This record gives sequence, structure tokens and C-alpha cells, in this order.
Amino acid sequence: MGAHEGELMTLDTVISGCVTYALESGDALDEQRVVILRDCLADLEGLLPELEDEARDYFQRVQQLGRLLLGVAGS
Repeated sequence: MGAHEGELMTLDTVISGCVTYALESGDALDEQRVVILRDCLADLEGLLPELEDEARDYFQRVQQLGRLLLGVAGS
């Protein structure tokens, strides 16, 4: 992960937190979480090309989960 380790850890935490919230609560994401999730996914999109294979594979799965959640949220 190198130079972006802190940023990637934050993105992982926030995106995973949104997924966990939706799964555990059974509620749709509120508008604030939708905006945050979109921003995190945009940030992650910019970082993916710089990641090494194993890290890139992991974060592509995180990205996919976030996108699926946005699709469920109707966004």
C-alpha cells in the first residue's frame, strides 16, 4: 500500500462501515452516508492503479461492495 496506506485504511473503514450499517440495520443509507460512500469510491478509483496486485485485488472487492450498496440505495 505504501504511500497511501493511511488513506486506504480510512477508505476501507468508511466503505466497510457503510456496508455493515446497511446489513445490520436493514435500513437504506441516509443521504449523508450515500454522499460519503460516493466520495470514498471516487477516491478509491483514483488510487487503484497505483496499488500492487494483492492490495488492488482486495480494494477492488471493497469497491464492488460499495457500488453494490449504492445500487441498492437507488443511487
